[in-house]
Amino acid sequence: MHHLSTKAVVGRAALIGLATSIPTAVVFAYIRREEFDEIPLPPAMSLLTLLLAMILGTVGARLAGLPRWGAVGHVGGSATWLLIGALAVLVPVPEPELIGSLPALVVPVYVVGGAVGFPLSAWSFMSPGRWWAVALVVVVPLGAWGAAQHKPQILAWWKVRSFERSGVPLIAPALRDYELVSVTLNATGEQEPEPSTWLEYWRDATPTRGFSEIQVTVWPSAAGTPRDSCLAVTENLEVRLHCKTLPGDRWVRTGDGTSWVTLFARSGDALVMLNGSGVTEADLVAALSTFRPISAADLAKAR
Repeated sequence: MHHLSTKAVVGRAALIGLATSIPTAVVFAYIRREEFDEIPLPPAMSLLTLLLAMILGTVGARLAGLPRWGAVGHVGGSATWLLIGALAVLVPVPEPELIGSLPALVVPVYVVGGAVGFPLSAWSFMSPGRWWAVALVVVVPLGAWGAAQHKPQILAWWKVRSFERSGVPLIAPALRDYELVSVTLNATGEQEPEPSTWLEYWRDATPTRGFSEIQVTVWPSAAGTPRDSCLAVTENLEVRLHCKTLPGDRWVRTGDGTSWVTLFARSGDALVMLNGSGVTEADLVAALSTFRPISAADLAKAR
């Protein structure tokens, strides 16, 4: 079938890729959901799924009469397997109670690996003189697979870059006896007109004191003033809120019958809010003086 047009070859290869990838995608989805969600497939299972993809790809290429069907079947099956394996890591499997026993929502996503990998391989074999065509069929699957194997490092790098480019001053309080348990970056437009970082600190209970937490929000100074921020909310869950001023343009908000205390102030070129439970107004005022520069990498390390 050497007279097949490029369009016909790519079209047939796409259909073969779809058929080849379905059983492989189902295996990947089941295995990753059941017990290997954060680790690679066991070697034996990896080899079996690879052989399955290569055999199905070769049989499909032969039946479809693709040029160089033997090579296309092996290379296309391998490319399909690599792309499905990459997608299985990069696209998480939803919780089973959301979609039933079969992770049907992710299988079609994984099948995209075959729909891309197999026609890419068939097309490259039609253009042996074009080095970039051959390079694509090597770089795309291997690049995706490599990215999947380094997903934690890539996500960590991206998180650091997000903090660096957020426009939010990179500062945080040094709270003695407290542990930084969570950091969230809110980009512009998600919750506020200005970007912000939200940090949560916990202090465990002891025989002499109870558990307490302090939530810290940091905005650029353009987000507003401490006074306006304090007065922006006057009621929360039917609890009346009250604001009072402290020296140095600091404002404290409290609510009737609640233990939460909120302090609004400026720290350098940032507007900050400290929201505490199990702490006093004096504790928050003291915490305000502990704000220090912090690196984006340190912020990204928090859960």
